[in-house]
Amino acid sequence: MAAIGSYNITLLNRESIKENAAYPIADNVEVIALSGSLFEFYKKLKKQISSNNYDVVVVHNMGKLSLLCAFVPNIKKLVVLEHVSFISRPKKIQILSKFLYRNIDQVVTLTQNDKEQFDKFHSNVIVIPNFSPFSIASQPQNNNKQIVTIGRLTDQKNYIHLLQAWKKIYQSIPDWQLNIYGEGEHEEMLQDYIKQHSLKNVSLKGSTSNVKEVYEQSSFFVMSSKYEGLPMVLIEAQSFGLPIVSYNCPYGPSDVIRDSKNGFLVEDQNVEELAAAILKLALSPQLLEQFSQSSLLNAKKYQPEQILKIWIEKVLEG
Repeated sequence: MAAIGSYNITLLNRESIKENAAYPIADNVEVIALSGSLFEFYKKLKKQISSNNYDVVVVHNMGKLSLLCAFVPNIKKLVVLEHVSFISRPKKIQILSKFLYRNIDQVVTLTQNDKEQFDKFHSNVIVIPNFSPFSIASQPQNNNKQIVTIGRLTDQKNYIHLLQAWKKIYQSIPDWQLNIYGEGEHEEMLQDYIKQHSLKNVSLKGSTSNVKEVYEQSSFFVMSSKYEGLPMVLIEAQSFGLPIVSYNCPYGPSDVIRDSKNGFLVEDQNVEELAAAILKLALSPQLLEQFSQSSLLNAKKYQPEQILKIWIEKVLEG
């Protein structure tokens, strides 16, 4: 988390996270742990907000903890930042959302499609995507003939479709390699499929502590998910000039990929089209380079300075 210009940022959490945060937290961001039961948390939260008179309070996703903020009096502006795709929520929660958001001043979504869902029951919804943690690569390497995907090995990521697509085309591109990074409950099933069909040039790599190197050594990225929010891996991949082949699943990929410009958006859950798009890109060095340059251009709008500018203009000063 970065400090924003001259603004003072305070991070309130139920436990201390600064030492074990997934992302670096700037030294001038104050981190306060409000430990205890849910009731104790609410009392501490109410006291903290009331005594500091914050200009804006931003909560992450509407849940038990963030809902409590809606009942804290005298908040100048209460904003909910929605990281989770609306359609991935249980139907009951979707129905309840119109009531849960009555005391919220502004909703921030990651994608345009999610904004359209929240527009149905809230009048002040804006889109602010995540930013890439990586700077834009100066000279991407697309000639390694390595196809990569990164994600949890779960039903959502739907890697069985990716293996089914690979089964159709790998013999046509014997010098290409498919690398799947991640861990999860589908690992054994995926390994069994690879063995059962004697697939070549495909590896389940497990987790990695050096994702930057993985991107640098890859030629393009592929996504076979059933649904997404705004996939960080797509934003990150673009920073390294990687073209992207993805299902046009709800909702995130269509916000990042411009079809036939910086990658291919194929019909959702159509294995034949997924296979054809991967094959087409692998067999065309010229198209690969063209898409790579477009990815680098598109990556500029996901750089931190661009995203922070939107936060300042539309949330902090909006």
